[in-house]
Amino acid sequence: MCFIKSKYSWVIAPIVWILGVIILLIFNSCHNYAWVKTNFDMNRGSPVEVATVALFFLVILFLWILPPVPLKPLKGKLLVANFSIITLIAICREMDWHKAMIDVSHIEGATHGTPFKMRFLTNSINPLSDRLLVFFCFAVVIALCAGTLIWYIRPLLKGFFTMHPVCWSVAFIGGAGILIRIFDRMGSVLKKDFHFTMSSQLQSFGTIMEEGQELLLPLIIIIAIIQAHFIYNNQKTEPDAIDAFKLR
Repeated sequence: MCFIKSKYSWVIAPIVWILGVIILLIFNSCHNYAWVKTNFDMNRGSPVEVATVALFFLVILFLWILPPVPLKPLKGKLLVANFSIITLIAICREMDWHKAMIDVSHIEGATHGTPFKMRFLTNSINPLSDRLLVFFCFAVVIALCAGTLIWYIRPLLKGFFTMHPVCWSVAFIGGAGILIRIFDRMGSVLKKDFHFTMSSQLQSFGTIMEEGQELLLPLIIIIAIIQAHFIYNNQKTEPDAIDAFKLR
């Protein structure tokens, strides 16, 4: 706990991510695709996927037990509620709950696959009520995520170059999220655009890097919450080295 309150705690997120990726690569080298599929990607039922969802629920708990901002002003409660809703959206995506809201598979010419794509909105064969629901979900998610990013983008960029612990953790959350998306789309893009079908070894690598980093995400988020709590919302009798970041 002393280290997470020190001025060097900005290295925690990079260390966690690097160690996590090393462990994932070791798993990938020691097991075949069938093992990886069973333990990392079984339609939301694998041990890694279950652990990921559990950790995201733990994130919501941490947000209120160790709030990253003071809760006494209404602004603080609204910010923590906003973070909680964004986390709940991540849980819904991980569990595919959003896909269960719409089923147009029985309609000829309707958009198949996930309805949460722009082509679902532009396909007039899809029922209007379903398209409005998807549009509403898009609007809420974009408003919450983009609004939060715009609100914090300047201090995040400034803090990254001044080794601010929370900013570095958030940077690794964003970076891991981008990598997850790349590994998620890698197989379909290679097949569709380059007519290249991945071998089972490459599929195993893609799966383990996607699902494994999804497991790392809530861990790094929890680290960021704890760091922010000690910097901005911790009552103590003597100063810590991390207090200097309050001025940045």
